[in-house]
Amino acid sequence: MADENPTIDVMESAPFIVKGLKNLYDADGNTIEMEKEVIALCRCGASKNKPFCDGAHKEIDFTGANEAGDATPTREYEGEELTVVDNTNVCCHAGACVQGAEDAFFTWEGDERVSTPDAASAQQVIDTIRKCPSGSLAYKLKGELQDQYFSTAEIQILKDGPIAVRGGVVLNNPDGAQPPTNSHYTLCRCGHSKNKPYCDGAHSDAGFSDAS
Repeated sequence: MADENPTIDVMESAPFIVKGLKNLYDADGNTIEMEKEVIALCRCGASKNKPFCDGAHKEIDFTGANEAGDATPTREYEGEELTVVDNTNVCCHAGACVQGAEDAFFTWEGDERVSTPDAASAQQVIDTIRKCPSGSLAYKLKGELQDQYFSTAEIQILKDGPIAVRGGVVLNNPDGAQPPTNSHYTLCRCGHSKNKPYCDGAHSDAGFSDAS
């Protein structure tokens, strides 16, 4: 397994099974010790041993079904220097785009939110996209997609939020819905996302807490 990428198996109405992972961190970047080579991460939100599964999904009749419906096509917005690639299907609503370059990412045409790459400097847009944890946003330079930002395979458990996966960890998803990039994506662990296994920001409305 040493020469292979770590994997995450999406189990039906059960935890994420993670194999071959060397780097697991809490929200502050501290190492979380793993007692086994294969670990089970809670995704129902009810475990008393977060981030690990304690079997609570069975008690609450957790379902891992995706309820998001049909996928929205990936959209591209071309600017003078770069093209913004927007895949809203995996957006976790972390707010990186709002905080980094609001004018570039939150303009409106009628009822549709669109991206306007030239409303901010190219470097500001790039820096903002690279902070998007879900992989929902990427960019193209001279027609070449830029979406690989992490070289070390790792998982970070974000405080009261999703599982942030980085660096090429392979997602084995039985329904076939793969993240736009395996460089970085976010998985739901509160149990409330309509877009399972991906985070859709539902933890905020649900009041999900690591302490519960």
